[in-house]
Amino acid sequence: MTSYRAGIIPSVLLRKFKKPDHPFKKYFGPRYGASVPCLNDSDVSTYMNDPEVRKALHIPDNLPRWDICSDHITENYGKIYGDMSPFIKKILKAQVRVLLYYGDVDMACNFMMGQQFSAQLGLPRQLNKTPWKYNKQIAGFKTQYKGLTFITIRGAGHMAPQWRAPETNYAIHQFLLNHPI
Repeated sequence: MTSYRAGIIPSVLLRKFKKPDHPFKKYFGPRYGASVPCLNDSDVSTYMNDPEVRKALHIPDNLPRWDICSDHITENYGKIYGDMSPFIKKILKAQVRVLLYYGDVDMACNFMMGQQFSAQLGLPRQLNKTPWKYNKQIAGFKTQYKGLTFITIRGAGHMAPQWRAPETNYAIHQFLLNHPI
């Protein structure tokens, strides 16, 4: 499992860097860690490729082994990002509070996109961007709007609850209890 296969570096972009004439090519060899696993999926891979499991899931023998990522799908998937504003506004209109949280090192759904999205909803701002803390340490930043709380989780990637479980759990718990984050 390489970092580019996990979506950290899009494989299409990485191939451009690997072209023989590209000045950055030298940085993408094994010596520089381009093939370093970004996660250990060996347990899931072993399970999903077990012949008995494949049989139980009715996976035909002619299909390839299971892998956590697929370059073919990554390269051919047409991403369509719909505007979620109407849905969020409808939820808020129903008096349901919304928490949007982003890991601040997430390369898939970056926090700046979430911050911009929150601001463009046109909600009255109740609290400007300010740090929030967990165990007396800055755990991220929060901006509060009427009915919507936007937070970042410091040092968390795409799977914030996995990367920063205590901080994420604390923030969600506080939000659900309607306590300040």
